[in-house]
Order: sequence, then structure tokens, then C-alpha cells
Amino acid sequence: MCDNILRRTEKLAERLRERRADAFVAIADEGANWESLFYLSGFRGTSGALVVYSDGEGELYLDGRYSAQGKEQSPHRICGIKEGAVKDAAEELKRRGVEKILCEEEKTFHRTWEELLSLSGAQAEDGGEIIRELRRKKDDGEIRAIKKAAAIGAKAFIDTLAQSGAGMREKEFEALLNYNICAAGGAPGFDMIVASGVRSVMPHGRAGDKPMERGEWVTVDFGARWNGYFCDITRNFSIGEPGPEARALHSLIAKAHGEAAAMLRAGVSGMAAHEKAAGIFRAAGKEEYFTHSLGHSFGLEIHEAPCLSPRRNDSLRDGDVVTVEPGLYIPGFGGMRLEDDYLITRDGAERLTADLPQEFFSI
Repeated sequence: MCDNILRRTEKLAERLRERRADAFVAIADEGANWESLFYLSGFRGTSGALVVYSDGEGELYLDGRYSAQGKEQSPHRICGIKEGAVKDAAEELKRRGVEKILCEEEKTFHRTWEELLSLSGAQAEDGGEIIRELRRKKDDGEIRAIKKAAAIGAKAFIDTLAQSGAGMREKEFEALLNYNICAAGGAPGFDMIVASGVRSVMPHGRAGDKPMERGEWVTVDFGARWNGYFCDITRNFSIGEPGPEARALHSLIAKAHGEAAAMLRAGVSGMAAHEKAAGIFRAAGKEEYFTHSLGHSFGLEIHEAPCLSPRRNDSLRDGDVVTVEPGLYIPGFGGMRLEDDYLITRDGAERLTADLPQEFFSI
């Protein structure tokens, strides 16, 4: 882990020199922007400040709650806080004569940057695109973390199905799945979608008090997190045997998923992948019910670049991790989605969520 962190900060230092900047500053404020701090330092906490200088040196400012944790997790020099992370970092920037810093404007509170710049005397420019580019290509450690999260998610889902039945409320299913994710060694990834029966027509239908009834299907969009990284999976199951229309709908979605995933590789556009799935739905007379993009990238955050969208012509690159999640949502009938995670390579794509079959489960 430490070697990966040092490689990231050295790449960041190269970008700083290209931009003629003296330092990059990342600040986490009680949970806000912990992702960038973690990515560049290895420290997984709610508060702290990291300064990476153009020579590659890194300084991590942590208060007494986190000093021991920081020494264990990060290869950077740990600086104890005297007055506050921002004030202490600003004082050091001023002492070193730093004139230009880069930051992530959209990730940190405006008042925090005002304080840092006022105390340090430095000027700031937005460097958010640098971090987005660095985080886009997943390294081996990140891929292992996503695979581990996916394995945890797969086990938890199968275990939850075995413990579920008719009459269980959607909220109970959500709570049980989150418990099983934790029991398998992970953490819940994001707000889960659990939508049964006609409620499944809502792509982002949060779990409610509705009981899951025999003969209807349930769409579950969930994630597990391991060492900071997500998986993002959607599966469908029925309590008892559903009608043939439900099976047919799932088969069509699975076909769109498979053919879109088969074309994924570096150099293919996300727009083209979306169109492959849309074309299959169009041929079946159901394109109007495909109401969202085919997929998105993710990692430490659940939505990152690139997108597989008809509105953005992003070109896929080696090292991208993306979802493929075609779905159909028919008013008065219901909807389904089938989602898996893929690592883009030069020659194709690897399904990172392969531990969980793509079948329509029946319990």
C-alpha cells in the first residue's frame, strides 16, 4: 500500500511541476473529501490536511485522535497539530515561501480555502482535474480491493436470499443484507435500492415498508465496501415462481448486458456501448423504457469518470473500472436492471463481480 501511495504522490508532484505550482493541498473536514486524503496518503479518517510539494515530499497534519493511526497507515511525515490542521499547514507553507498551490475547489468548503490562503499568503488554482485523472486508472491494489468488495457482496447477497421469504418488508431485506455484508468482513457501500412488485418501476426506489409478496420480483441495487473501495451490483429475485413476462424481461436485459459488455475495451466509446444495449431494446420495441445511461465508473466514490452515456462520448482507457447496468422500467408492470462491474483492458474487459451469477434468482 505504501509503495502505491508514494507512486501516486510522485505522479502528483510531476503535475505540479508541469503547472509551475509549489504544492498541492488536500483537506478532509469531518468526513468531507476523505477520499482524496485517503488516495494520496493512505490515511482513512475524517479530518486532516495533506500537503504534497513539487519535489514529492508529503506532510500529513493530524490531530491527537489520529496521530497513531496516521503513522500506521501513511508513508508521509506526520505533523502533530498545534492550532489546527489548516492553520498549521498554512504556517508551514508561508515559512517555505510557497507562492502557488493547487487544490480541489469543488471538494472543500470555500471558507477553508479562504483561511488557508489568507494565512499562507499563497495563491490557489483548481487542480481537481489532476486528481480525477490520477484516480481514474486503477492500480493493482485498487483492483484487488474492488474484487474483495465484490466477493463480500456476492456472499452477503446469497446468504440474505437464504434468510428471506414472503412477507418480509423491503426495509428488513435491506437491513439484513447490510448486516451480512458486515458479517462477511465489509461495510455497506451506499444507500441501497430495494424495490418489489410494481415499485420496481422506480430505478432508484429506496426500500420501504412494503412486504415482498409471493409471485412478484424484487430488484436490489447494492454495494459493499472494502478498504475504501466499492463494488456496485444489481440483481433480481422472485419469491416463488414469477410470471413468464418477468422471465422474458430479464432475458432481454441479460442479452443487452452481455452484448454491451462484450464490446468493452480500451478505445471504445462509452456512447457506443450504450447504443449497443439501446439497439437491442429498440429491436424488441422497448427502447422507450430504457431511461438511464448504461453505466459509470466508480472507485472510492460511487460515480466517477468516465460514463457510458448517450450524452457523453467518453473513450474508455486501460485501467478504467465501469458498471454495465441496462434496465427496463415499464409503467404499471415494473422494472428490472442487471448490473456488474468491469475492468477495462487493452484487449477486452474483466468482470470483477463474477462471483455472483447473473441469473434471475427464485427463492
